[in-house]
Amino acid sequence: MTDRASNAGNNAMSKPAWHHMNASPATRQATSRQRRRALWTCVGIVSGTLLLLPLAAVMGPRVPAFLPSYQTATVVAYVIITYLIFAHYRATRALDLLFVGGACFYCAGIFLLQFLALPDMFLPHGSLLGGEQTTIWLWFLWHAGLALGILAYAASNWRNPALMYRHSQRLAHWLMAAVAAALLASMALVTVFHAYLPRLDDNGDFRRLASSGAGPLLQCMTGLAFLVLWQATRFRAVLHVWLGVALVALLCDNAITMAGGSQFSVGWYVGRCNALASATLLLLIYLREMNQVYLKTVQDARLLALNNAMLEVRMDQVRLDDLTGLPSRSLFLELAETLRSRDLASRQAVALLFIDLDGFKRVNDDLGHDRGDTVLVEVAAALRSVLRDSDIAGRVGGDEFVVCLVAPAAAVKATATAVAGRIVSRVAAIGDGIGCSIGIALCQAENLEWDAALRQADAAMYQAKRQGKSRFTVYGHALLDEIA
Repeated sequence: MTDRASNAGNNAMSKPAWHHMNASPATRQATSRQRRRALWTCVGIVSGTLLLLPLAAVMGPRVPAFLPSYQTATVVAYVIITYLIFAHYRATRALDLLFVGGACFYCAGIFLLQFLALPDMFLPHGSLLGGEQTTIWLWFLWHAGLALGILAYAASNWRNPALMYRHSQRLAHWLMAAVAAALLASMALVTVFHAYLPRLDDNGDFRRLASSGAGPLLQCMTGLAFLVLWQATRFRAVLHVWLGVALVALLCDNAITMAGGSQFSVGWYVGRCNALASATLLLLIYLREMNQVYLKTVQDARLLALNNAMLEVRMDQVRLDDLTGLPSRSLFLELAETLRSRDLASRQAVALLFIDLDGFKRVNDDLGHDRGDTVLVEVAAALRSVLRDSDIAGRVGGDEFVVCLVAPAAAVKATATAVAGRIVSRVAAIGDGIGCSIGIALCQAENLEWDAALRQADAAMYQAKRQGKSRFTVYGHALLDEIA
């Protein structure tokens, strides 16, 4: 990694610039299309909020199932976002991600506490947690916690956008402990010290939220987080863009909730929808980006497999004899070994035929090298016409060829000699005095050593030449008896 800067005070070190890392929305550069999509999302949220703002105080229908459904969906969204962000932090050790992950973890905990504090939700008359002011103050705390978390994230990007921590797992544990402590303190605030909290909710009427200054304070915190985020990041990465959208949704949530002033008003319903949008937008964009990364990985894997296959084909083509198209010595031995390995379980025997042309030097000397090349091509064609689909032929020298075939041990000699006889006949039919001498080596597949088999077949081939040429000879009577 390049451009590292050490910091002994906090065991931190710089990571590559964000634009060199594109594996997640936290580091992937936002495209102009993504920015336009985010802008239109903001326009939709703001426009919908402004259109409904005059109706915010109008009481809507009382839907008992709305609140638990909203709470459950929001808790689940924040829990999943927390998991995804911390997973990415473990991979990148990017310190700024801890602030967003910690904020989402805090919000999930606050929403869970708020769920337990909802009146008449789990108990017929009352709540499991806190008192009358608990839910409104938990609402205040989750808005403040998320705004402060994004503000810390933006400030971290502004101060050192490339900071990452060496002991990432330890720091994550410390942060989780700090957030857990903050949740315990928040729970104590709205339960143990409930009586000392300023009264913001009067039997479902929370118009004091605006007059007390708590609501405007939230708006200032959220607006400040948005401005610092823009100043620090210029919305370069996908996460920057959609954190900005989430903050816009929170601003609209706060505004129309204060305008609604009471539970089950139009403003209250719209505020809950904006809050849910703030959470689900982050979740959906993370899931979408992960899907894009997955698809890109699959495409890369397919392309890599295709390139590897093409490379293997090209390598095989390079290792084919240019004149005859038959495998060269190294490729022949690889293919023959594959053939042998495939038939190990069935205890097949292997026959190796070493073929040397008779009269080839005279053809080259008297008729020229062009005719000699033509003879080699015709010999290769003769081999292909004689061999079975499972047999392998190769050219290992100027006028030397080899053939490998497998057959049951009891039939391998008969099969090899029959093939050798046909090769002798086909090569003799080429004319110009061309013939061939063939040496045959036989061996059990599991005992085969290619160098030894080639030497045996070569020795048998010279024996055939000494016996008058244009014939075949099988190596070693003792070996034949063992095979049989």
